[in-house]
Amino acid sequence: MFEALLAGKGINKDIPIPYYYQIAQILRNAIADADIDSVEGEIGFPSETELCKVFDVTRATVRHALDVVEREGLIYREKGRGTFVRRRRLALDVTTLRSTTEDLKTRGWTPGTKVMSVRRMAPRPHIRRALDLRDDEEVWEVLRLRLADEEPISLQWSYVPCARTPGLDQEDLSGSLYRLLENRYGIRPTTADQEIMTRALTSAREAELLGNVLGDPVFVISRTVYDQNRSPIERFESRWRGDRYSLSSRLLRRD
Repeated sequence: MFEALLAGKGINKDIPIPYYYQIAQILRNAIADADIDSVEGEIGFPSETELCKVFDVTRATVRHALDVVEREGLIYREKGRGTFVRRRRLALDVTTLRSTTEDLKTRGWTPGTKVMSVRRMAPRPHIRRALDLRDDEEVWEVLRLRLADEEPISLQWSYVPCARTPGLDQEDLSGSLYRLLENRYGIRPTTADQEIMTRALTSAREAELLGNVLGDPVFVISRTVYDQNRSPIERFESRWRGDRYSLSSRLLRRD
C-alpha cells in the first residue's frame, strides 16, 4: 500500500528545510491518502531500512521523522514487530449533546465501558457550584473508562446529585448514563455548557488506564449538563486521548 504512495516522493536536499521535517510531511500525506479503512487488522508501515532507501538518508534522519509522526498519533512502533499505522481518529462532534455510547455507535465503533468506581461523596466546591447544591447535599461520583472497539479512548468522571438519583450505585452503568437518567429517573439531559482544553498527562494512573505515557497530550473536556427544566443534573469531567480523538464542528457564517 505505502510503497506506491511513497514512490517518487523524494526530498529536496537543496532547500534549507531539515530532511526529517520533509520526510515527516511526506509520511503524513501518505497516511492521509491511504485507504486504511478497507484493511482489516493491523496496518503495516515501511520499516526504517525501507524508508532510508526511499529517501536516501541515514537511519537517524528516518528515526527522527518517525518520532515526529508517532507523537502526532499517526503511527505506533512495537519493538521486534515493526511500525504500524493507527486507525482513523474518532471525531467528537462538539456541537451536539449526546452520550459517549450513542456517539460511538453513530460513528460505527463498538462502545465499551469499564466502571472503575461508584461512590457517594461530598462534592468539591466547583462541582457543588456547577450543580447548584446546598452545603449538605452529596453527589454520586461515577468513574468510567470508555472504549471504542475495545481500545481505551476516554477516562470520565460523572457527578450526579444523590437526591435526584437514589440508588444510582445499584444501576447498570456500563451503557448510556443519559439513557439511564431518562428511563429510570425521568431526567432528560437537553443542554450543556462545555469547556475544552488540552494539556499533557501528568497522572501515571490516568496514563496507564488510557494506554498512554506521561506527557502525552489529552483533551480535557468538562461540562455541566442541564435537564428539561434547565436544572443542572451532571458535572462531567474527562480526559480524551489526543492520539485517538479529534474534535469536529460545523460552522455557519453569520453576516
